[in-house]
Amino acid sequence: MKFLFDFGPIILFFVVYKFYGLYAAIYAMIVATFVQMMYSRYTTGKFVNSQVLTFALLVIFGGISIALRDPAFVMWKVSVLYVIFALALIGSNWIGSKTLLERMLGKELQLPREIWERLTWFWGFGFIGIAVINAYFVNVALSARQRFFDSAITVDPKIDLSKLDCSKTVLESLCLSAQQTEEAWVNFKLFGTLGLTLLLIVITVVILSKNIKERESGV
Repeated sequence: MKFLFDFGPIILFFVVYKFYGLYAAIYAMIVATFVQMMYSRYTTGKFVNSQVLTFALLVIFGGISIALRDPAFVMWKVSVLYVIFALALIGSNWIGSKTLLERMLGKELQLPREIWERLTWFWGFGFIGIAVINAYFVNVALSARQRFFDSAITVDPKIDLSKLDCSKTVLESLCLSAQQTEEAWVNFKLFGTLGLTLLLIVITVVILSKNIKERESGV
């Protein structure tokens, strides 16, 4: 349930985008992330650092996208966020007596330092991988968007592309390509990040299970 709670704002972003477009989805995600952050504060008595960082970046990058009517900023926010997470994780191997993962999970799991370090590297590179894949989808979407608006000089580039009726444009094929690549990024934002995070969790569970079995058997 906590996993779905953590991805709640992204799920809401996806749903709102499908019905109301990109900029409405950004507003919805900002509100949902704020509610998520305050709920955690109310139930635990403290703010969750990752939620605060996510909210701050979303307000900055999402706010710029809304103000300029340019989706590039909110799209790149995903890569920026995951790179920050990755650097924080990897850096914790040398800063402090415990890695970030051990600080978060050490009460439930007693593991040797080297295992925590391996898991930290694994999650760090996993987050970098998500950031790189997101960058690919962003580049494809923004390139298709730019090609369309460079050719369709009569179309306002500040329009919400997802709400544009491509059949009424002269360059329908370019319009559809721009819409489809933007939607592909939205799909990745939900299903890609969710699926890849689940994959990281599954692999982590396998690594931990193997380590626990080895310790129990005295290997």
